[in-house]
Amino acid sequence: MAVKLGLTLDAFVGGALVDLYGKCGDMNSAEKVFDGLDTKDLVSWNALISGFAQNEYPEKALKAFRDMQSRHLEPNSVTVACILSVCIHGGEVAMGWKYFNSMTQDYNLEPRVEHYTCMVDLLGRAGNLNQAYDLIKEMPCSPDDRIWGSLLGSCKNHGNVGLARVVASHIFELDPTSIGYRTLLSNLYEESGRWNEVSQVRTEIRDTGVRKQPGCSWIEVDNNIHTFTAADCSHPLCEEIYATLESLSVEIKEEGYVPLSQSTAVGSHTKD
Repeated sequence: MAVKLGLTLDAFVGGALVDLYGKCGDMNSAEKVFDGLDTKDLVSWNALISGFAQNEYPEKALKAFRDMQSRHLEPNSVTVACILSVCIHGGEVAMGWKYFNSMTQDYNLEPRVEHYTCMVDLLGRAGNLNQAYDLIKEMPCSPDDRIWGSLLGSCKNHGNVGLARVVASHIFELDPTSIGYRTLLSNLYEESGRWNEVSQVRTEIRDTGVRKQPGCSWIEVDNNIHTFTAADCSHPLCEEIYATLESLSVEIKEEGYVPLSQSTAVGSHTKD
C-alpha cells in the first residue's frame, strides 16, 4: 500500500518490504522498492542480495554485493551467508572459499555455524566429502545435527557409504531418536544394495518408537487449498488424480527412466 500511494519509505520499512517481496519471489517489486529508497543501509542491501540468492539470480546477487562494496559498506555475517548460498547453487567452490576466508582476513568477522554449514554443503555437493568432513572437525564451535545432516545428504548423493556411517554416528549422538536421518541412511544402504544394513537401520527406527511425519504437498486452485500425502485417498478427485499419475509413470518409463532403487536391486542380484 505504501508503494502504491507513493509514500517515502525510510530504510527500516523499505528494507522490510524488499525482504518481503524477495521471500515472495517478486524481485521486480523488490528492486523497485530498493531503487526508490533515499537511504540504503546494510539491512536493505542484505535484503536485496538475499532475495536474488533465494530466487536463483546469482549474477544479480553478486552485482548487488559489488555495488554495496563500491559504496563503502562492509558486509556483515548475513551478507556473507547470502553470498555463500549463491556459490552453493552455482557450484562455485573456489569462490565460496574466497568469501569464507575473507570473513576473517578482510572484515574481521568470525564465521558462525551457518557459514560452516554453507561451506560443508558447497563442498559436499561438489564431491569434496573428505574436505567437508575435515572442515567440520576444525570448527571452533560445536557442529549441530544440521551440518552433519548436510554432509550425510552429500554422502548419499555421491554413494560414500563409509563416510556416511561416521557422519551418522555423530548425528545419532546429538539426536538418538532421529528418524529422518536414519531414513536417509537406510536409503543410501538400499541404493548400494546393502540389505543387511537396511534391515538393521529399519529395526532401529521401529525400536525408537517415534514415527516420521509423512510429507505433505499442497496446491491452491480457485482460492481453495488442496493437500496431499502419500497414499492419500481422501480427495474427492483421488481416482482421477491417481489415474493421471499412473499415465505419467507409464510415459516416463517409456522414455527409459528406471527408478534408482530398482536398478540397484537388479545390479545386486546380477553380481550374486
